[in-house]
Amino acid sequence: GYYNRGFAGGKWNHFMDQSHLGYTSWADPPVNSLRGINLKQVEPQSGAKIGISVDGSDEAWPGSENAPALPEFDIYTNKSHYIEIFNRGNTPFEFSASSDSPWIILSSKSGIINDEIRIQVSVDWNKAETGHTAGIISITGAGTIVNVEIQAFKPDKPLPGSIDGFVESEGVVSIEAEHYSENTGSGNRYWSRIKGYGNTLSAMRANAPADAPPAVAGKDSPCLEYKIFFFTTGPIEVKPIFSPTLNFIAGRDLQYAVSFDDQPAQILTLVPENYNAQNRNVDWEKSVSDNGRISVSIHNISSPGNHTLKIWMVDPGMVIQKIVINTGGFRPSYLGPPESFHGKIK
Repeated sequence: GYYNRGFAGGKWNHFMDQSHLGYTSWADPPVNSLRGINLKQVEPQSGAKIGISVDGSDEAWPGSENAPALPEFDIYTNKSHYIEIFNRGNTPFEFSASSDSPWIILSSKSGIINDEIRIQVSVDWNKAETGHTAGIISITGAGTIVNVEIQAFKPDKPLPGSIDGFVESEGVVSIEAEHYSENTGSGNRYWSRIKGYGNTLSAMRANAPADAPPAVAGKDSPCLEYKIFFFTTGPIEVKPIFSPTLNFIAGRDLQYAVSFDDQPAQILTLVPENYNAQNRNVDWEKSVSDNGRISVSIHNISSPGNHTLKIWMVDPGMVIQKIVINTGGFRPSYLGPPESFHGKIK
């Protein structure tokens, strides 16, 4: 309707009329259809039988070998997590939920389960102890008790209101590329924002004449800086998410560089000079379908506290959407972890 005839004065009339659902090969299906999805009907067991699932896991209890545990809570993101109670049987049952710590807040403590109920779990930070704290949430129903582990992190510093830049949380730091603390150009080389581009918020593009020689970090290379507070020390991974690109400069790899603080910059190759996207290159196909290409470098954080991540331009054409730093808690996901808590940025 609007897209065909109203948008841009009807310039793209019928452009989106092609079927959207039901692709099982390159050819478009004749009609939108979900027949390609093999759905199974699960028959409930007789009587009442409790099932528990938790935020951040695809397992269910009772029955899974690992103990149920919610993702760690922290005072910076201050977000809630959930526990789902569901009925594996065909008879409703009563449930009760309780915790062993006054800082654990439950949105519901009792009720009747016909199909399922979601309990939101949050933390009263005024009652939580400083440092790492652990607790248990007990769910009782249909003659079964399931104990869900919960952990909270409330460091004595930095306080949320005093943070300049980003702070590590749940073993990661996730940064939207446009949220830099400094953006330094060099002559006709510079980083610029592409508003609304990418999988999450926007992107930063490396601009330079295509015939210019590679830039040198610390000499004539534009630099994006990100202030970060780390609790973790030792080796970490920096995983920028780039947009798909090719080796468009003849005879050259497509490169960028990464460093922390005053450490020497590591030069990374995103696309090698001899990269061939033809002949069903699965790597290229995946980067296009994901609208992203992830690169990885390993760095050492010698001390907890404030540090500065620096992303240096080497070659033009790079487009960075997001920067994910794995300090030990990275979990794979399609869009990467949501952006970490941050204070003052540009």
